[in-house]
Amino acid sequence: MLQRLLILTNMGPKPSAPFQGVFVRNQVAALAALQPAYFQMEWQSDRMPWRLLRYPIFWLQFVWRFVFSAQKFDILHVHFFYPTIWLALTYRYLRNPKAKIVVTCHGTDIYAYQPESRWYKAAAARVDQWIFVSEQLRQRFFRHDLRAEVLPAGIHAVFGTVKALPSTDKDIDVLYVGTLDFNKGMDRLIALLPLLAGKKVVVIGHGSWHDKLQAAASQYPQLQLVAAQDAEQLKDYYQRSRVFVSLSRNESFGLVMTEAMACGTPVVATVTDGSSMQVRDSENGYLVSAETEPALVSRLAEKIQLLLSLPAADYQRLQQSCQTSAEPYLLDKIADRLTAIYQQLDTAAVASPE
Repeated sequence: MLQRLLILTNMGPKPSAPFQGVFVRNQVAALAALQPAYFQMEWQSDRMPWRLLRYPIFWLQFVWRFVFSAQKFDILHVHFFYPTIWLALTYRYLRNPKAKIVVTCHGTDIYAYQPESRWYKAAAARVDQWIFVSEQLRQRFFRHDLRAEVLPAGIHAVFGTVKALPSTDKDIDVLYVGTLDFNKGMDRLIALLPLLAGKKVVVIGHGSWHDKLQAAASQYPQLQLVAAQDAEQLKDYYQRSRVFVSLSRNESFGLVMTEAMACGTPVVATVTDGSSMQVRDSENGYLVSAETEPALVSRLAEKIQLLLSLPAADYQRLQQSCQTSAEPYLLDKIADRLTAIYQQLDTAAVASPE
């Protein structure tokens, strides 16, 4: 029988990103049969005092709640490797030296720590099982001699039974869902607006570029801004949209692309680790790259217009391919694989000598 499991992450919600880390919480719910304990960073804020104190407080809360608890955990699953890994290592050193540590890397925990520090490398050497959300992200990691596999976080079960609407029944031309910031390409989205005159563009999310987008909406009335939505609400928006855009500079996987495809919406995406893993040209969307920003924006507009002008039969073919592409990433399948990983680690722990 699988021993006690603790899942922990620094990706708790905050005012500017109320759905931050929701995919981790969805995984926890999907793993309910294992009765995992769950610990996330609380009281998130973008203000400087909290940004300086959040990890010391996070560590102290963890120690108080779990290191001094009577309950012992045998497997710790860390979402977002660094510096969250130090909580798991503290638990191993102070509470259960035999505890196995699983780490899921989500992107910034690799992108933002290159070149890797001595402490980063030392912590990495103590992980038992690595999970990377894309193959490209795994290749970026500084070590390749690891027990590792590629496993995205998974999309909510609500996307598993979606009926794709024909393009003629859709009332949104272009949809974006995600954080509103520079890395996610909000400058690119604003630059696209004059090239998409007469096309309804809906942007869903929160972030530092919200005011700039709001200003753009006063100039381009086809742009509609919508607050962050839950999975059921997002399903409706995906279904109603002809094209989904991902404009990121860095994207480790991009579950919103998967969700859109699960709803039968083709994707136009800039080339990133995540889009390269999911999007196949002319099959479920288009990948776009260029040496300059103006050329990139022009090519994005070209591919969007191409999808918007496709004959109904060709668009339907892309829709079918989209849903086939997304099917392996449904959360129940991801949960099954995670359970198998935990079982393997548990079996190895039982078999190892004292």
